[in-house]
Amino acid sequence: MQGYMLGNPITYDSESENLLDKINDFSKQNSADYHDGLLETDLSIYGRAYELVYSDTNAQERITKLEPEQTFVVYDDTIAANSLFGVRFYQISYSDSNTNSFVEVYTADRIYYYKSESSSFSSMTFVNVAEHMYNGVPINEYKNNEERLGDFESVLDGIDAYDLSQSELANFQQDMNDAYLVLIGNPVTGTAEPEYQKDEDGNPLLDDYGKPVLTANSSTSVFEDMKKARMLIMDNNSDPDGPNPNAFYLTKEYDSTGAEAYKKRLVDDILRFTFTPDTNDQNFAGTQSGEAMKYKLMGNDNLRKTKERLMTRGIMRRLRLLGNVWAIKNSVSTTGKQEGLYDLINDIQVKFTPNVPQNDEERVSQLKQLYGVISDETLFSLLETFTGVDADTEMKRLADEKQQDVDNFQEQTGYSQLKPDDGGVNG
Repeated sequence: MQGYMLGNPITYDSESENLLDKINDFSKQNSADYHDGLLETDLSIYGRAYELVYSDTNAQERITKLEPEQTFVVYDDTIAANSLFGVRFYQISYSDSNTNSFVEVYTADRIYYYKSESSSFSSMTFVNVAEHMYNGVPINEYKNNEERLGDFESVLDGIDAYDLSQSELANFQQDMNDAYLVLIGNPVTGTAEPEYQKDEDGNPLLDDYGKPVLTANSSTSVFEDMKKARMLIMDNNSDPDGPNPNAFYLTKEYDSTGAEAYKKRLVDDILRFTFTPDTNDQNFAGTQSGEAMKYKLMGNDNLRKTKERLMTRGIMRRLRLLGNVWAIKNSVSTTGKQEGLYDLINDIQVKFTPNVPQNDEERVSQLKQLYGVISDETLFSLLETFTGVDADTEMKRLADEKQQDVDNFQEQTGYSQLKPDDGGVNG
């Protein structure tokens, strides 16, 4: 989902060019594309993700991802569920016997730091307090859904069953290598010579490796030679009522057809309940039309839109926190003060572009049919998905090209030097 949803960077649209430039500069300085991808990965795994909006030593606004296992946000009990404070707790091990614990509490205007010179969080010591200018809890929480569940948590039983079936197959393959050899009848094991060679005192002789030396043509020696040659020579059965000589490995029968069908059903259920298209399906891509592909991606696309709405809420809160600082610094020109910038941020459009294969030829053909029906700016916005050039830049390039053509024409013909009555037949 992370690559499908955020394979193309998030873009912003605003009526304020100054604000849009500020947001784009901030995104570049903080590698927001990569940062947003990390957030979506945490959302898919943990069902929630956290980021910290802070100012570095140069008073520049920054964002960083926090670990979901080490962060939480406390909200009030009103219907608006306003955030009261956020907590980040973590440990640093300086050696095997020296571990310190740290807790940071972020409120709407201050940060409280606590420390413990042990691995326990039960006895923390207050260190210091610092102020910040974000006018809100700077820990920003993102939700994957209202239940804060990861994408795979609803199918954990199916995943465990699939892992177990794969493990059983691996165990079966190992059991095949370790299977017992069953011998029916007596193998030809040579003469009745003593098993091991002995010295004058009757003690077994040892080789250079400390192992007893076998007597040539003894039962054990012959059997070892059979093992090395990977063959068995069986005696004829002297008992007419006894079993015929035989040798085989004792193994379980493996129903490969039934096992593969079971695993396929598990995979199909996992994909269906997580709204994930089967990219290994032979009918998934190939020569299918774009409309047919849309139907296959419909379930996944609906889930993507839900995730986009929830992520947009977090991104908008990020921008509002940044706007509070930008208003204080007066780094964005607006007609009003902080309220004016706040309103401009609320009007920002956050745009997600799914990363899906596109038929460029079909896309261009469709856009050609729209030429003259919609505005050029809208047309170039639609073209941006595979040209990578935004509408404003494309329109400026076209205007520059037209102006260059006019300049070249005037330079070649001297048309700009002509007076209105030049060239008349009557002079």
